[in-house]
Amino acid sequence: MKLKVFYAGDSEIGGSANYLFGALKHGGFEVSHLPPDQELRPSMLRRGRFDSVILSDFPKKSCPRESQQAIWDLVRSGAGFMMVGGWASFSGPFGLWRGSLVEDILPVQCLDRDDRTNFFSGAAVQVKANHPGLDPKIFKKTPVICGLNQVRIKRNGKLLLAAKPVRIQQSGGRIKTSFDKTDFPLLAVDQNPEKRVAAFMSDFAPHWCGGLV
Repeated sequence: MKLKVFYAGDSEIGGSANYLFGALKHGGFEVSHLPPDQELRPSMLRRGRFDSVILSDFPKKSCPRESQQAIWDLVRSGAGFMMVGGWASFSGPFGLWRGSLVEDILPVQCLDRDDRTNFFSGAAVQVKANHPGLDPKIFKKTPVICGLNQVRIKRNGKLLLAAKPVRIQQSGGRIKTSFDKTDFPLLAVDQNPEKRVAAFMSDFAPHWCGGLV
């Protein structure tokens, strides 16, 4: 029996949504997709009996409070939930999720300002903690990412991946690279393993995530 995923955001199928939609379909999931310009209604979630919900670059204005409550109800019943970064995620200018019911579910806190952060020289992905869902070998030689949404990890949050900005300096005709001291949260989950909730602060299309896609 295929696991059922409700995926809202990014674009119509045929656009940037193809990256995540294709990965889910390739993984054997049954996927229902909703474009970001359409309203997510509670009935869509309740009648589908979904195992997981993903909001990726999906604005709060398209997800009324009743729908946010429906997501809460699914999470309480054991379903998974994940928010993926973008301009319409977290505190992005088209997202504005701070203070919402969805933010209460997440293991991260949204900032009170525009949280978009670009890394002009890229940022390396670093493993911060082990998790059954991650293979650390994958991240030994990953491409750099180009940006993410800044967030704060909650007390109940566990940081799995971080982004460390790359510094490029030219000295004596030679180019030197080093890493900034600051880590930016990239992937976090709830510390309670029975609460299947995650936040990925970059995107899944080649804008911010670059070659990591």
